[in-house]
Amino acid sequence: MSGKATQSLKSPSSDEYSDALLRWESCKPPYTSTHMRVCVTAAKIILNHLNKPRRSKYEKEHYLRIDFSKAGKVTIYAEFPKQMDLKGSKLGEWPELSLPIAREKAKELAEYGLRAESVHQLIELYEQDLEGKVSRSKLSANSFATYCCRTKQLREAFGSREIFSDMKYQRLIEVIDTWIQTKSNNHALELFAELRRFWKFAAPIYCNGMNIAASIPDDYVSSRVQKPMPTKRYTDIESIATLWMNVAVCTSVHQKNAIRYMILTGVRPVNVINLKWEYIHFDKQEIIYPAGLIGMRGAMKTQKEFRMPITPGISTILKEQKAWQESTLACNRKYVFLQPRDPMQPFAKRSLDKLIKTYSPDGAVKGVVHEGTIKGKSGAFNTMCRKFFKSNIIAQMRAKGYSRSDTKEISILCLHHSDKRDDPMAEHYDFSDEIMQEEIALKRQAFEAHENSILTQVALLRRKMG
Repeated sequence: MSGKATQSLKSPSSDEYSDALLRWESCKPPYTSTHMRVCVTAAKIILNHLNKPRRSKYEKEHYLRIDFSKAGKVTIYAEFPKQMDLKGSKLGEWPELSLPIAREKAKELAEYGLRAESVHQLIELYEQDLEGKVSRSKLSANSFATYCCRTKQLREAFGSREIFSDMKYQRLIEVIDTWIQTKSNNHALELFAELRRFWKFAAPIYCNGMNIAASIPDDYVSSRVQKPMPTKRYTDIESIATLWMNVAVCTSVHQKNAIRYMILTGVRPVNVINLKWEYIHFDKQEIIYPAGLIGMRGAMKTQKEFRMPITPGISTILKEQKAWQESTLACNRKYVFLQPRDPMQPFAKRSLDKLIKTYSPDGAVKGVVHEGTIKGKSGAFNTMCRKFFKSNIIAQMRAKGYSRSDTKEISILCLHHSDKRDDPMAEHYDFSDEIMQEEIALKRQAFEAHENSILTQVALLRRKMG
């Protein structure tokens, strides 16, 4: 007799395997404790013969998968059809977990269980929801494009197979820490805010309301990065007057007039490119940007109506634009300022910003650049005309004898800034301006003073230049 020991188990005979297979197959759902004991014994022989680690039985009616191991361990799982889009989970081990209780747990999960959608799938649904807001005029197309840039970053932060309902607090912290290390301060703050908005959208339906992103402290990112602050840069009247003269050499009347319109009105760049002929009322000598209504977004950022006087300088610009339109056959008849290369399209905001940078004189932007600023880091070009408009309105109205507090209030009216101190119900009850026309008269005085100061400075510069 050999004295050598072997590590391999003796394989069962074919008859033993066949008998075990018959006993395994004889157990049909719904299973009982007797079935389980028979299957445990049979599974040991079958798995040893096949050299497999486990074998499963199913109760599809009750969403159960019963897993038998080679060692005789029995684990019960909840498993759902693909069309239910539910995430399966481990329920427990038999005999500690009885079959009747396992069936109850699986039924409860079928009704209230976690969904199995990936993070990428839900980001797509989130984008569709945002797109629906655009169609309902609750969100602007530009804002939608901005949100999509952020959701693209969210998509890149998670794997395509990561299940939304599987996400843990620590996984979100890992993503946010990566953004803090690799993105700019402002970008990290924006992405953190977008992450929380996305989780707030998806958690109620796809994670049983468990919003783990809401558990992250509000200051998690802001306490780790320097909070961005707006730049304190500005310009002066000589630079604005020089810009006014320089744009005279623009190749298109639309380029020249778009810049000059922004100089005289102080409106945001978006309100230059979205100016429509229907907003212009020559009979009243007013431009009226409409308010936001149900099913329609307003033209202004505040979504409130903005009435603006047509001064002589603005009137000249509008008449030039009208004359150009009437002399052209193929052009967009809706917007005032059009793209030089494609007159069927409204003027491009990016082109407007570029033109101001190109034609502004050297040293036009003054003031200090602070570390961590987010806008105007290399220049205040985006808001240069608007900043100057407010400053110049205050200066000109002070010269006319108005008090400091009055000039600030007038500048708020002219820039269409919202005043949080105002009575929130005033727009519904105060119709004094409609009756007395006092506000538009005050605006007209301020706009004309602003325009005259610029044109006077332009005349002085031309005289110097000979």
